[in-house]
Amino acid sequence: MSLLNPKIPGLNSEDLVKDITESPHRLHSVAQAGWAGFISTVDVDGGADDWDKPLPKEHPRPVVLVHGTFGNRGYTWTSATPLLRQNGYRVFRLDYGQYNNPVIFGLGDIKKSAKQLAEFVDEVLRRTGAEQVDMVGFSQGGMMPRYYLNALGGGPKVRNFIGISPSNHGITAQGLMNLARQIPGAKELVEQGAVGTVIPAWPQLQHDHAFQKALADLGETTDGVRYTVIATQYDDVVTPYTSCALNGGDGHYVKNIVLQDIDPNDHTPHVSMPYNQTVLKEVLKALAS
Repeated sequence: MSLLNPKIPGLNSEDLVKDITESPHRLHSVAQAGWAGFISTVDVDGGADDWDKPLPKEHPRPVVLVHGTFGNRGYTWTSATPLLRQNGYRVFRLDYGQYNNPVIFGLGDIKKSAKQLAEFVDEVLRRTGAEQVDMVGFSQGGMMPRYYLNALGGGPKVRNFIGISPSNHGITAQGLMNLARQIPGAKELVEQGAVGTVIPAWPQLQHDHAFQKALADLGETTDGVRYTVIATQYDDVVTPYTSCALNGGDGHYVKNIVLQDIDPNDHTPHVSMPYNQTVLKEVLKALAS
């Protein structure tokens, strides 16, 4: 399959029936991403992080939010940020992985992105006086921090790490194309030319890339961090959805959650997961642990 001539869901993919039946939910996810992008540009207060607000005693750890591929600190978290603040948390978001695009992030070399995350966490700890952070990541943002935790010494600085539809074991080129189709501006970016040149993270995200093997060799988890993974059976980017899950082992705490085990009638696809209220309730539960 050519990356520039991908299979089109509902028209020429292997699972025609599923793609047709799920197309309304996927179209809804496109609308959600577009609306979130609009909100993030007009909500001035929502665009500021909580640098000047003291940490409350009941929530002494800042919450760091990590967007995914083709994401940014604004639109990815338009639902999560106000909910976290309403529940007394202090929120900090970074844009990482910039590469020749001023709006869409998560494109650059993943190891360099992990270093940017490390620097951001250190800044949050320094300015807030906290000893640890909690971290919530979506898609690539639920996978990339594992490199920070396991290879860059981030483990002691993080208490809870919550992955929303994380690409923990890589994804396929078709999954990436499905993602690009649902993010405003991403499809045009991909079609500019050879995706490995335009988007260095693209090949690294794929399940058979050397980066994914190196990440696996580092181990699924690290000492002292409590892991929560929230997946959806209707993930059209990270496939199969079971590849989101982590294996605890070695006494490490891991809780793998499937959205449909909570609500069997919920057909939320990948892109909509950060806006799903059931998902966000599970995030709050994990942060309270």
